[in-house]
This record gives sequence, C-alpha cells and structure tokens, in this order.
Amino acid sequence: MLAVLAIMILLGLGIGFIAALLGIGGGMLMVPCLYYLFTWSGLETEQPMHFAAGTSLLVMVATSIGSVRAHARRGDVDWGITRRVLPAIAVGVVAGAVVADLVRTPVLVVVFGVVLLAVAGTMIFGFRQATPRAVRIPARRWLNLGGFLIGYKSGMLGVGGGAISVPWLTWMGLPQPRVSGTSSTFTLPAAVIGTIAFCFTGLLSIGDPDSPWTIGYVFWPALPAAGGASLLGTRFGAACASRVPGRQLRIIFGLILVAVSISMITSITRTP
Repeated sequence: MLAVLAIMILLGLGIGFIAALLGIGGGMLMVPCLYYLFTWSGLETEQPMHFAAGTSLLVMVATSIGSVRAHARRGDVDWGITRRVLPAIAVGVVAGAVVADLVRTPVLVVVFGVVLLAVAGTMIFGFRQATPRAVRIPARRWLNLGGFLIGYKSGMLGVGGGAISVPWLTWMGLPQPRVSGTSSTFTLPAAVIGTIAFCFTGLLSIGDPDSPWTIGYVFWPALPAAGGASLLGTRFGAACASRVPGRQLRIIFGLILVAVSISMITSITRTP
C-alpha cells in the first residue's frame, strides 16, 4: 500500500509537470499509468481499467479546481457558454460511466488505446487555430450534442474533454486564452459527476470492495497522493513552459502516447 501511494505521488508530480508544460490534460497519461499500477500491484485485480478511469476522474477534481480558479481570476472564462453546455456534459458523463460499466476491461483498454492514438496524432501534426473572427455560438441542439460528447468521453475513459472542447471552442472563434479557460470549466463538473458515477456503478457491479480505501471503482487515497502532488507539478511545469521548445516537446510527447497506446492494446493479447 505504501509503495502504491509513493508511486502515485511520483505520478502526480510528473504528470502535473507535463500537463502544465505542454498545456494538455493529464488524464491521457494518468489513466494508463494507473491501469498498469493497479495491474502490477494487484491492489485492484477486478476490472483494473475501470478503477484507473474512476480514480483518474477523482484526481482530476483536484487539478481542475486550481485551473478553473486561475482562469477565472484572469477573466478567461466564457461563463455563458459554460452554463449552456453544462447540462449536456452532465448527461454525457453519466451515460459514459454506465456504458463503461457494461464492458469488460479488455474492451475499455482497446477503446482507450484508439482514442490515445487520435490524441497523439493531434500532438504530432498539430491543430491549426482558426483565423480570428467574430464569436459564433451554435444553436442549442449543437451545444447539447457537443456537451454530450465531451461528457461521454470523460465519463467512459476517465479523461478530460479537451481533445473535443478545445477544437470546438476554437472553431466558435474564441481567443486562445478563453478557449483554455472555458474548456477547464467543462472538466471540473465532468470530473465530479464522473467520480460519483464510477462510485455507484462500481458498487452495483462488484459490491463491497476488498479494499477499505475503495468505493466502487474509485481508489480514494489517490486524491491526496496523486492529486496533491500534481498541483505541485503543475507549478513547476508552468514556470518552465516559456523556456522550452514547445513544438518539439509536443512531438516527442505525441510519440510517447503512440508507444503507450500500442503497449495498452497489445497487453490485452498477452493477458492469459
């Protein structure tokens, strides 16, 4: 147990640092790291991918609070968009968590690996920001669809919705600081609702956990360990962000994500 917590602290520091350094969400690294940690340690042997996703959402609660506060203080949040999209995000998160509970770990690992490859592609080849223009807010049905997809991805895989929300908000014409700030306000409620949903779906599926530190699919000691450490890591990452060649680092990180994705997918074929 102590070894697991020590590794989680190191994971939080490293992932928080990388997330702030490259301006990405840490969930894409946190989930596979937790998956391998739970598998290796034997701490959560039943559906380790589900525990990784649920616990990742718990860690995101801690990290996203600081992000939302920082962006809000700078006035970089479009609260009007957030209020319109939030109900659909909530529905999407619950739907994603329910669907995740219906599939076994091997299926969820493959789905996560494929999504990871898509994210890696955007890291390597880049996402071109649209030419600055007037902000245009989609019709209500498109806001609901976008919010649902963001929430569904978060609820099913235990990651933030930045891979969808950032391009979407950029397409709307928001300036880049507002894109980052508004996207962060999507992540916090998704993380809170997703954590609660994974607690309930886990309790319904596996009953009373073997570990006293676990509720459903959520390993609660990860909040102070990985969550607290990631807050410290983001400070160092933000301080170094302006001193490193961001484009080259994003390519390197994208290649790392490709390797992680392939490793996760092939791990299913190696499972007895």
